[in-house]
Amino acid sequence: MTEKKRQRAICKERIASLTEEEKRLFSARITDKLLRHPYYLAAQRLFLYCSTEEEADTRAIAEDALSKGKELYFPQLSGDEMYLARYTEDTPMRLNFYGIEEPVGEPYHGDIDLAVVPLLGFDRTRMRLGRGKGYYDRFLATYKGRSIALAYSVQELDRVSREAQDVSPEIILTEREEI
Repeated sequence: MTEKKRQRAICKERIASLTEEEKRLFSARITDKLLRHPYYLAAQRLFLYCSTEEEADTRAIAEDALSKGKELYFPQLSGDEMYLARYTEDTPMRLNFYGIEEPVGEPYHGDIDLAVVPLLGFDRTRMRLGRGKGYYDRFLATYKGRSIALAYSVQELDRVSREAQDVSPEIILTEREEI
């Protein structure tokens, strides 16, 4: 087993150890931190992920962004590529091949002010451990705007194994702190 696979297994175990109440409480705290963050407040075009059971819940962030008139984009997968697709309250959604919701629509190739990205693990240097497919690393490698990753504090590792293609977000928000 590679070091990254071992680290992913550790993080999945830690997330699974959280109760539904803890996940709900921690997600609310993370959401509150993001909604008050200057990067979010200044952003007009927001890229956000559709959260899974293992991730901080992003539904309240999406609702807030739409209520404030921000343009909202979610990931859309096609093979090994990830595109951004615009989301409004009327946008139909479908499940991708990982079982994650994504908007139905044309890929968007314009600018984004803030990218809010998921992770499986992280360390104090803001090194991000993803799920291993590289979608967000490839996106962040060419992205020019601000980036924030959301995580539960139990996802912190001593040191995430780093590879050449890995890209760190500017900030990681947990229920406890901003890193």
